[in-house]
Formats: sequence, structure tokens, C-alpha cells
Amino acid sequence: MKNSDCTVLVASCDKYADLLRPFSALWRKFWPDCPFEVVLVTETEPADAGELCFDRIVACGAGGNWCSRLVQALDKIVTPYVLMLCDDYYLEAPVDTAQFMMRLGQARELSAVNLRLIPNPKPTQPYCGDLMEYRKNTAYCIATQAGIWNREFLRRLAEGRSSIWEFERYGSFAVGDEVRPLLVTPTKEFPFVDAVHKGCWEKFGLAVCRANGIEPDLSVRGLPPIKTRLIEGLKALVFAIVPATLIVSVQNALGVGAKEKPKA
Repeated sequence: MKNSDCTVLVASCDKYADLLRPFSALWRKFWPDCPFEVVLVTETEPADAGELCFDRIVACGAGGNWCSRLVQALDKIVTPYVLMLCDDYYLEAPVDTAQFMMRLGQARELSAVNLRLIPNPKPTQPYCGDLMEYRKNTAYCIATQAGIWNREFLRRLAEGRSSIWEFERYGSFAVGDEVRPLLVTPTKEFPFVDAVHKGCWEKFGLAVCRANGIEPDLSVRGLPPIKTRLIEGLKALVFAIVPATLIVSVQNALGVGAKEKPKA
């Protein structure tokens, strides 16, 4: 019997189907005692679905976007909480199930709408015990970093939006009336790496795979070109100098970068 309090929801799409085999191999190695149903949401059911780690697949068909698929999947889940992950969140070490269950209990007891399991971005407000809180209507107080979500809240936040970027950027400034907290752990408690960025492998993503005997298919995607690295480095410099909330507020007001991105 699977735990009735939480479901693991892994968001993907057909363009990222090549990431699912490594995800599954690392999942089985590092969280073999996962007590929750693991659900994949994507466009088309993978041809090798039976060899993957997912208990159930929600295939939404072509023509949708990241948020519409998320809403469809959440409508097929009945647990009050979900652990939402992206398809490139690769485990690199064993998950502490007891610790996770403790955090799930805190999310319930404190009525948190989100309990992020990695302090990124760094929070500033203490909340209860060792937990911190994100101030609402600040940049990336809503983010797709690994975390526990109130399922109904997550669905409302995703409905009517499109890409991950829109979900995070506009969602962060749409929660001012929410009285329940957005919480975060003081340290990284879900041992994953974000293995792919802008459609390309990160070096540490490849390193995690190879350290565990997995050779990714580099014919589908490779390492980022130098131009992409330079642009990302420049962005990081700007965010280090200018407050993120100011940057994102201006982006939202001007509609900069609001178009659909590759990981839709």
C-alpha cells in the first residue's frame, strides 16, 4: 500500500524523454523504499514505460504546455500533498525517508502551501524551529525546486499559466493574499542535481550519471555551447548585483522573456 498523504509527481515532456531512463536508474538506487506513488506527467507515454520507475503515467497528448499538463496530472491525484520534481532532478545520494516524512508532517501541521527542500534562493525570515519562510510577492518565492506542495494550492497556481518560467515569475507575485506560509529547509535535504539546463547537459549531471554506471545518450543533447555559458554567466552577475525581486518585477511588467521556453 502506498502512503495516502503524498504523491511524487515528475513533470516531463516528449522532448525530454531521453532523461527518464537515467532518472529511473538513479531513483531506484537512491530511494528504493520510497513509500509514495510515483507519477510521471508527459505528452506521450514512453515506449519503454515498463522499464521506468513510475507507478503511473499521465499522458496528456500534444498541444498543451507545462502548466496545463501539471493541472491534468493533479486532477488525477487524490493525496493532499505532492512532491513535485522535474525530469532532470537526478538523485545523487540516498534519500532519508524518515527525514522526509518528518518534513511532510511539518507541512501538514503548519498548513504550509509549499515546503521547499533546498534553500534556493536563500530565505531571510525564520519561521518555526529550523524552518525558514519566503516572503510572498518576492522573486522566486514560488519555484519548481524540489519541494512538498499542497496539491490544491499548486493546481490553482498552475491553472491558466503556460511554461515553468511563467509559473515561477508570475506565480511569485500572485500569492499576496495567501495567508498560509511558503516554507523552506535550512539546508538541502533532497539530494538531487539539476542535470540539464537550457536543453543541455550540465557537467555535474553527466558526472552523477557516469559515477553510477549510466552513460546518457549524447546524440540527443550535449554540453551547452560557449555562447550559452557566457549569457548565463552574465545573468548570474546581474542577479548578484541587482535585487532579484526588482529584476523579475521589471521583466513581468515588460513581458520580457514571457514566451514559451524549450522545457515546455
